[in-house]
Amino acid sequence: MSLKNGMNVNIYLKTKVIQGEAIEEFLFELVGQVVRVGHHLYIRYQEPQEDGVTFVPVTVKISPDESVQLTRVTDSRLRFKFQYQEMTDTKYPTPYGSMFFQVYTKDLHVSLTDYPTAGKIRVQYDLLMANERIGEYELYLEFTS
Repeated sequence: MSLKNGMNVNIYLKTKVIQGEAIEEFLFELVGQVVRVGHHLYIRYQEPQEDGVTFVPVTVKISPDESVQLTRVTDSRLRFKFQYQEMTDTKYPTPYGSMFFQVYTKDLHVSLTDYPTAGKIRVQYDLLMANERIGEYELYLEFTS
């Protein structure tokens, strides 16, 4: 089946945030869409926020080299690029100026199947500001058609 025009998928999303002694976990079961553009696979979904009313558009881009890019669009656009055991830079625009972060990808695993269209993405990463770790994060996303 061609993914050029997109396909609806069921998404299971689990995130874990560790900041100091505080640990938070979030679980979502969502409907999203998968589309192939060139050699890249895009997974798009609306992530519900704590208020239960607001949704944030999220796009996960999987490249042929299995690097993963996560983009969240709120008032600003936040983009993280995950490459296995590499540090990448990102910035977060605010009304007061841009904040600069580094993302160190500790672990990254991508598994995709074509029939049926399904996949799993697992990312473990540290978020740093001015070379100081501000949190440890885990992202697990599973999608099936």
